Amino acid sequence: MAKNLALFIDCDRLEAAFMTLIFDYLQNEGYNICVKRAYITKDNLDLWYSQLDRHYFRISIGNSQANNNMRLSVDVSKALYSGNYDSIAIASNYREFGVLASEVRTKGLEALCFYQFSKGNEAFLKRAYNIIYNLEPKNVSEQSSEMTSTGDMLDIFASALEGLDTQTLGEKIGDQTTSAKTTTRKPRATKSTKATSTKATAKKK
Repeated sequence: MAKNLALFIDCDRLEAAFMTLIFDYLQNEGYNICVKRAYITKDNLDLWYSQLDRHYFRISIGNSQANNNMRLSVDVSKALYSGNYDSIAIASNYREFGVLASEVRTKGLEALCFYQFSKGNEAFLKRAYNIIYNLEPKNVSEQSSEMTSTGDMLDIFASALEGLDTQTLGEKIGDQTTSAKTTTRKPRATKSTKATSTKATAKKK
């Protein structure tokens, strides 16, 4: 049985050329797309309009990305609590939508993400969604993977620190600092000064 799905696209953070890939994936996987909504600023509307119009999207035009972020979040929340869908898909690399994805999963629905690898946050997206789908060609992804983004590095570091006893860590750092102070040697300059003074005294005699 096909899963009823609500699709939300963050057009300002995605390239219009990938629209076809999104629909190809959903159709091949047997999803029934019940809701199609797109969020975009006026500056990018011309790039997206033909694609959105062809697929009968409901378009929300905001004055800024922040405004669109809020609208998308509200609409996803409405879809989540309506009880009409089995899955919710968000097309965006934006980290903050991961909070929505976590809520979707908590309520027992499936959370999908369509993203571009080169725009980062993949490590975070993997933890937030049930399914993530990279829209970029394989060769682009391989080139981008040579340089891990700062955001992903921070995500990995944060994961490694989860559950770590900060008090124990502080004590260890304190012990290392104390040990370093104990083993510190006096500057060599002091010895040189004494040697010079001794020679000067010898000459006077």
